[in-house]
Amino acid sequence: MADPSEPVAVPFEPSAGDAVTSADSLPSDGDGHSPHGHGNGHPPAGFVPELGGSRPPGPTVKPAAIVFAIIAVVFVAGFVADEVTSSHHAGSSAPTSSPAKAVAGTGGLVPEPATDVLGAILQPDGPPANILAALVVPKGTSVVPNTASQNGIGLYDARIDLQAPSTAGHMITFVRRELHAGQWKTVSAGSSGKAYQFIAEHPGSDGYEWELGVTISPTAFSSAVAGVTAPPSGVTPFEIRLFAVSDD
Repeated sequence: MADPSEPVAVPFEPSAGDAVTSADSLPSDGDGHSPHGHGNGHPPAGFVPELGGSRPPGPTVKPAAIVFAIIAVVFVAGFVADEVTSSHHAGSSAPTSSPAKAVAGTGGLVPEPATDVLGAILQPDGPPANILAALVVPKGTSVVPNTASQNGIGLYDARIDLQAPSTAGHMITFVRRELHAGQWKTVSAGSSGKAYQFIAEHPGSDGYEWELGVTISPTAFSSAVAGVTAPPSGVTPFEIRLFAVSDD
C-alpha cells in the first residue's frame, strides 16, 4: 500500500493549448534542416530564408561580360579586316613603269627618250609633245659638240649630229624597229653613199606633218666626243634632221 507522504507520479497529458516540442521543431542541428521545417526537408509555404552572406539581390555581372565580349570580337574583326584591306591595297597599288628592254637584234641597245640629246635644237613652239614622245635613241648616245643648227625660217627645220655606242648594223636595226614602235610612217630606207638613211613622217598634234631624217654613218673606232671612249666594237655617228611640212 502506498505511503501517503510520498508524491504520486501523475502522467502528463498535454492540453490543446500547449505547444508540443518535437524533433521537427528543434533548432537546426547543422545538417541543413530549417528551424521551421517539418521533418521532410521542405520549408512551409511563405517561408523566406535568411540571406546571410549571399549576394544581395540585383542584376548579375553576366550581361556586362557579354557586352564586353561582343565589343572585343567587333574590335578584333575590324582590326583583321583593316589589315587585310591594307595588304590588299598594298599588293594592288598602281604599278610603276617597267624599265625599257633591249631592242631585239641590236646587240643589247636599250631605247631612251631623245629629248635630252635634242635639247640644243628644241624650241618653245616645236616640235610638239607627241613628236618628241615618238623619238628615241640608244641609251648612251652622246651629242657631237657644235653640230646643232636651224636651217629654215618660218617652219621648224633643225639638225644635230649624235654618236651611239653601237655598230652601224645594230644601229640600222634599232632605228627601223623604233620607227615602227613610235608609229612613224617610213617613206624611204636605204643606202645613201656610204651611209644608210631613213625618212619617215608622223602627224603632229599642232596640225603639221613632221618629217624625220636619220642618216647612219659607218662604224668608227674613235670617239668624236671628248671624254667618251669608244668601246671595242666601235661607235656609230648618226644625224637627226627634223622639220615641219607645210600643207601648201
